Amino acid sequence: MKTKLLIALFLLGWLCSEIASAQAPDTLFISTSQTVHIRFASELKYVNLGDRVILAKIVDGSKDFVAVKAREAFDYCTTMSCLEATGAMHTFRVAYREHPARLDVDTRIPEGQDALPFSLSPSADGSPSASFTLEEFASMKQELYHIGTKDYGIEILCENVFYKDDVLFLLVSLRNTSAVSYEMSEPRFAVESKRRTKRGLQYEKAQFPKQVYGLGTVPPESEGRFVFTFDKISLTRGQVFRVYFYEKGGARNLILTFAPNDINKARRLN
Repeated sequence: MKTKLLIALFLLGWLCSEIASAQAPDTLFISTSQTVHIRFASELKYVNLGDRVILAKIVDGSKDFVAVKAREAFDYCTTMSCLEATGAMHTFRVAYREHPARLDVDTRIPEGQDALPFSLSPSADGSPSASFTLEEFASMKQELYHIGTKDYGIEILCENVFYKDDVLFLLVSLRNTSAVSYEMSEPRFAVESKRRTKRGLQYEKAQFPKQVYGLGTVPPESEGRFVFTFDKISLTRGQVFRVYFYEKGGARNLILTFAPNDINKARRLN
């Protein structure tokens, strides 16, 4: 009996190591320092964690998102299951990785596809519509020059803002002219009051991206490009949309601010 148990444990460990090295599409990599967000097609009704090393929370105000982190580093595979209101059940193999390659997972994306494509309507000459991935959006030519911030040898610019099918796209570049690599942690997004009082903000509502592309490390004298997509956002008078960029393990933190017209009057791709 002991021999069979040892063999079973060995096989389980081997399977998990193979899964991690192959980066299987149904394997969720988490860490202690970065939060992974998973999006579902409908509201979540149930979340089950296979081990106490996993920390998970259904995001307040957006019940189709769950935020996941590791309580501590671990060297084995465990599981996490999520049940949607529609009855769809999702079970993930969960493994630890200090720097997960993806901080956002969208269960609505077909297996094996890195990002949801977006189709543009036919052009005026009747040519067929095109389908774009977030990687291709990131390579778009810069059209905006007035939304940016600069400090510590880091310059962040929002190069494009537009809507496609009521999905808001932000195309952001980060230029690192310092002598030290800039490793980006997970940005924070919020609709806030334009003015701050002594007690803080009068209004603040966190926003969660639908998809994220390009987060990582920007070496010295290099540039990184990122794409963030959101459900439609509307700003009223006195409100702004802010993006807080954080350096992992450092203090080079910067804020990008969007005025109401930047968001409400963003151009639309039909």
